[in-house]
Amino acid sequence: MNKAKWKVSITCLVVCCLLVAAQMTYAGPYFRLDTQDEWSNALAEGRIRPVTLPEWLNYMGQWSAYLQEGGPYPSTTFEPPQLWVYGGGGGGGLNPSDAGLVMYWHDWGTMPLGSYASAVRYDYQLDPDLSNCIITVTVTAPRFDLLGNQINTISLGLQNPPLIGGPIRAWHWNCGAPGSGAPIIWNTPTVITIDTSRVGLAAATPVANGYMSNPAFNIRNVQWILVDENCNWVGGPAPAPAPGSGLIGMWNYWHNLMVTKKTTPNKGYYIKWSQPPVIIDDNDPPIINGWDERSDFNNLPIVADDWECNDTRPVTDIHWWGSFIGWNQPNPPPIMPRAFHIGIWTDVPDPDPCNPFDYSEPNRLVWENICTCYVWNFAGYDRDPRMPESEWDETCFQFNQLLSQDEWFYQDPNESNGIYWLSISAIYNPEDYSDPNFHPFGWKTRPHYFNDDAVRVWGVSPPWPLLPAIGSVALFGQPIWWPDPYNSWDMAFELTTNEPPPPTPEPPDPDFDDDGIVTLLDFAVFADYWLVSVGP
Repeated sequence: MNKAKWKVSITCLVVCCLLVAAQMTYAGPYFRLDTQDEWSNALAEGRIRPVTLPEWLNYMGQWSAYLQEGGPYPSTTFEPPQLWVYGGGGGGGLNPSDAGLVMYWHDWGTMPLGSYASAVRYDYQLDPDLSNCIITVTVTAPRFDLLGNQINTISLGLQNPPLIGGPIRAWHWNCGAPGSGAPIIWNTPTVITIDTSRVGLAAATPVANGYMSNPAFNIRNVQWILVDENCNWVGGPAPAPAPGSGLIGMWNYWHNLMVTKKTTPNKGYYIKWSQPPVIIDDNDPPIINGWDERSDFNNLPIVADDWECNDTRPVTDIHWWGSFIGWNQPNPPPIMPRAFHIGIWTDVPDPDPCNPFDYSEPNRLVWENICTCYVWNFAGYDRDPRMPESEWDETCFQFNQLLSQDEWFYQDPNESNGIYWLSISAIYNPEDYSDPNFHPFGWKTRPHYFNDDAVRVWGVSPPWPLLPAIGSVALFGQPIWWPDPYNSWDMAFELTTNEPPPPTPEPPDPDFDDDGIVTLLDFAVFADYWLVSVGP
């Protein structure tokens, strides 16, 4: 290779590496901005910034040219906003309770009366594919008084490069009082979702009042997400939230902006046993009722839950749900378990099912798998019932382990009651525990489903983790309940098999004389058969 070609190759390699690094840092399609730090970092890094007047005129020009459904975007005067992050902690309404972005424009003493709009954009800084995604943002649109100082309309748009003139697809929603029919209610945080696999007004929840799309728009090439609002101004509204609490002017509040892959919370082939997470809000992304119960192979406890094996089909695949404590992004944290230990244990029955302080628990380990080739998918967000005032908590992921044929679990025919226990625990490298980016795995709880509480196992004999551990006995089980021993909690998991269920036996045909109808004569024929088969 000559020197010129060598220099070109090195330059291309460096550029490619920089692009890959940038893609990994900024341009993955899935993200979440929820906490004060997340919003502050996005603002400091330039991923969140105000829309300029030329950008706004381009946005409005496309609304005028490419309206597809519903009403047009209202005519307004653009005002560039000031942006700051509010940490939350208010009581709601004009004092937001969670962290988010304040978009404030102009002071009441310098802005003439009229209708105004302002906007902000999220910049991926590259242009990822947003097809088959769910875009979610929560908006609080204030009505400051009964004089007419209020937010009238909000919108959300997606834009391809270039910055000026890039094709846009967008939706807008009217704001109003309860009972007005407006999809956005004043002073009430409202979650807006966009299903990017769909188009039109109905792609939005709540259904939008207007939809436009440039024919050249490409959902696989989105660099910017735009959000805006327009207001009516008659002077003298309430102060903006801190740190602009001394400012009197129009403002709006955006919080919990995220993009997630469109997903379903459940997967399986032929179901052998299923107790999936409990969905309390089946919008996409789903909201899941439960918390992450830490289960650590290296540092006990491990968590186990009982299930019933009521046929001879093998367990060929294992699926479970879990979160990482303190992690709320739709991709997993930087430090993942290097493996999961999955165990199946025999059962110690509950000595007194009528006594809530007696419980069953796992006994002897009869099968195990150290899975290093598990796969994951985003499944939703938790809402921890132990903290009813909290909003969405950690991200929930579904994990799937497809077993090789020599790893399948078969029921032991000598186990009479068919009750087994499944344990799942994360295996980390020793140095992971001291890393500041460490977010430990927790198995997802769910309200009671079968038999007895899930348990935390605080001891194993021989001492854990002795491998191989087949034959180990679980010790010191602690039932998982909340808020009292009468309210059991189980774990979210599913066991599947590659074999269909056994066929259901056909019921006997009561038409014994084959005349096409069932009469008393058929019972007489049946009696004759019975006497012949039984004898005198």
